[in-house]
Amino acid sequence: MKYVNFCLLVIMSLALSAGSVKTEVPSTGYHPGETIPDIVLTDQEGNTRHLHDLKGKKVVVNFWAAYDASSRANNVMLHNYLTMYEADVEFLSISFDENKNVAERTVALDNLEHISLYCEVNGTQSSLYKDFKLSRGFSSYLIDENGVITAMNITPDDLRVIL
Repeated sequence: MKYVNFCLLVIMSLALSAGSVKTEVPSTGYHPGETIPDIVLTDQEGNTRHLHDLKGKKVVVNFWAAYDASSRANNVMLHNYLTMYEADVEFLSISFDENKNVAERTVALDNLEHISLYCEVNGTQSSLYKDFKLSRGFSSYLIDENGVITAMNITPDDLRVIL
């Protein structure tokens, strides 16, 4: 009888867990070797810019938010590295702070005077955040002249080697 009860318990457990198995293939965002999609960016003045307008240039796209210390620090380090070495790379800083004033004040506090700052005021609810499958820690991308992602989650050390 114990054996029958054990078998029934196992069968019941398997039946219950089978209903929770996800059958969808998860989307994983964009990775090196893939062409980056066109992104429509909005600056502090409300002007729009398309990422594909920068085709023919190397571009660093950095996603960050003031409330995320590591992404904010990476934003500062990438900007400072590219400025200090006068790299022929366009730097796009995209903030997911829902209040654009927070992003602007953060950039001022971080002494990033000449930065191309763009704000996604819908924050983590924006389609850009969802399309790139971003999460806390955010991401950065190096894009080549043809719009292909060369590297992801880059640091100044990575740029030193790649460029």
